[in-house]
Amino acid sequence: MKLRSIAMVATLALVACGGGQTHPNLFATDWEDDGGKSISAVLAKMGPAMPEPGADVAVGVAGNSDKLVGVPLAGGSAWTFAHAIDVRPTIAGKIVVAEGGGELFALDALSGRKLWARQVGPMTMRGAGDDGKTTVVTLGAASGSVLLAIDREGNVARQVETDKSLGVPAILAGYAFVPWSNQYVSVLDLQSGEEAGRVLVRGKVSHAFTENRALFFGEQDLFRWDAKIRDASRNQATHIALPQRELPGTPSLMAPGDDKLGPVALALDKTRMYARATNGDPIAFDSNRFYGTYFRLAMAFDAQSTKLAWVYSNKVDLVGGTAGPGSFVLCDEEGKVVVLDAATGGVERELSLGGPIKSCVAQADALAPSPPQPPPPLAQQITDALTNRDSEMVSGQRLLLREIATLQDEPVTKTLIDLASNPLTAPILISDARVALAARRSGGKYMLDALAKHYDFLHDVLLTPPVGPIAQALAAMKDKSAAPLLAAHLLDPADTDDDVKQAAAALVDLGDATEVPALKQFVTLYRASADSEQVASAVVSAGQALLAYGGPEGRKIVDATLADPMTIEMVKTRLDAVRQQFDAQHPKK
Repeated sequence: MKLRSIAMVATLALVACGGGQTHPNLFATDWEDDGGKSISAVLAKMGPAMPEPGADVAVGVAGNSDKLVGVPLAGGSAWTFAHAIDVRPTIAGKIVVAEGGGELFALDALSGRKLWARQVGPMTMRGAGDDGKTTVVTLGAASGSVLLAIDREGNVARQVETDKSLGVPAILAGYAFVPWSNQYVSVLDLQSGEEAGRVLVRGKVSHAFTENRALFFGEQDLFRWDAKIRDASRNQATHIALPQRELPGTPSLMAPGDDKLGPVALALDKTRMYARATNGDPIAFDSNRFYGTYFRLAMAFDAQSTKLAWVYSNKVDLVGGTAGPGSFVLCDEEGKVVVLDAATGGVERELSLGGPIKSCVAQADALAPSPPQPPPPLAQQITDALTNRDSEMVSGQRLLLREIATLQDEPVTKTLIDLASNPLTAPILISDARVALAARRSGGKYMLDALAKHYDFLHDVLLTPPVGPIAQALAAMKDKSAAPLLAAHLLDPADTDDDVKQAAAALVDLGDATEVPALKQFVTLYRASADSEQVASAVVSAGQALLAYGGPEGRKIVDATLADPMTIEMVKTRLDAVRQQFDAQHPKK
């Protein structure tokens, strides 16, 4: 295919060295779907070929983006390799491929030993694949892309230039699998340089990669290379998609394969999705899990029900990771690497990259599990996550608050009360916690303990308890022991108008003659001075309670309130209706 830029031709001269040039009709857009005929031929030639497991390793960009640091996940010495880093490195099989300062280079993934290097000028690496003998790399330039096949001595065995934008490639059994145009995967015979077959995928594909002894294509969904791939254009390929699930930050599984990923992690790297597909039939997600990160939080979800399975809270932002066999691997910006048990979220092992990092990539393809530390119950995991006061965390915490509200564990009620009572809690979380509290039907002891507290600056009680939601919950629970505490809050000037409204409403059902003095005092104080609809409603509810269990004295107070010309009209109208209804239900004998 003819190149469109003299600059690109000059760049290609830097990398070309004995590599065969390729047939000019590669990546042609006038290709017609052959119904899987060419792919069937490739499958027949490849036979039972499957990729070898990749290295289990985490690799970070460190310093001023001038070195790579790595640590084997199964144990072994950490390593450092000094080199300018312009893009995120790629772990391909058992090697690490990186690019910086105009040079493309490869390292042994477990030791950091340099394998080869080649000049590539201003071109940018997009990704790489490796089969233990040959590395395939796609490079982007202003006017197109280059695919290189490089042997272990650093020689270019095959070079493909195109004006198309190529994604991240893979290699298996002498064939390069190259995604492009977000729907095609061209299968190139690296020996002849010809396109041996092409897959038209009914889904967005910009990555080809090997994992779990299988070859996959995808970006958000995953398509497996097997006998069914010949029917991909008819939506019959072996395929798995992440379940639909509300997650903060709309995270993605993989970035577009033709994007340039810089050496420094951005917000999109900290809000990611992770999953590992099985190599069985039917295809599924490893350990029945998929994962999401949100800055300092990592969450695991049941792949069938999408319910939250566990939460891991970290002290600093998480900048990379991978889903492994029965595990989830994470790196943070301080260079800590943690391996979590997929089932429980318990920590299996912790390792270190030696210091702060800018970004991280990881691969856990054959990592053997270790006995995890027993994690706390899910309610406590969520509680720990909700106590982080970083403003970046609020969106993720709102999701977790909704999750914890579905749990009936009594300590959850205390967590909600603590959130709603802490002046350091983000206002939107206070609002969410109050809504969740009103719907609680367990944890009454914690609610009563909270009602016993009032604003007290000298004793560091800087926010009133969430009286209104607690009143609603206790009224629904018919807990009459709350009545004296609620009556005390009627006259607390620190309580909000809505809290007073809900407390008075709850006293209609929960109170008895013991609360009559407080109700009388409240009606007397506010019948002529209610300055909001909520306080007016509270006066009416207090009057209703006095009628219900205040006896003759209660009736006298209500009658006096209605006869007093100073009583505000809103109170008078509504309280009169309440009195008429009461009289109708309790006719005099």
